[in-house]
Amino acid sequence: MARLLCIMGESGSGKTTSLRTLPPETTCIIDCDKKGLSWRGWRKQYSAENKNYFATDDCAKVTAAIVKIAKTRPEVRVIVVDTIGSLMVADEMRRSKEKGFDKWLDLAVCIWNLIDAACPLRDI
Repeated sequence: MARLLCIMGESGSGKTTSLRTLPPETTCIIDCDKKGLSWRGWRKQYSAENKNYFATDDCAKVTAAIVKIAKTRPEVRVIVVDTIGSLMVADEMRRSKEKGFDKWLDLAVCIWNLIDAACPLRDI
């Protein structure tokens, strides 16, 4: 069973910057705010070409990527989703014109499905 870790903190407190201590050879980063990483030279370490950096704010794509990485990339020991908050904001904005409670329920289900899909994966 996978180990899930949530890191919370104020904007600018160093959450993303702390990722630079992880070895890029065994780490995949899913960038949900799509703004890149916060340290100089990160593109040499993390990129689509290196197959260890993906930028998307689509929760279903993030969930699928986590499952695929865990099943097909045995060298990967850490998968980072940076940040779940960006997934929620992107979904909220895409559906901002919708009325009713269903969009909020859909958002909660999407995040729940992401966590639920990650839990049974291998301990990496």
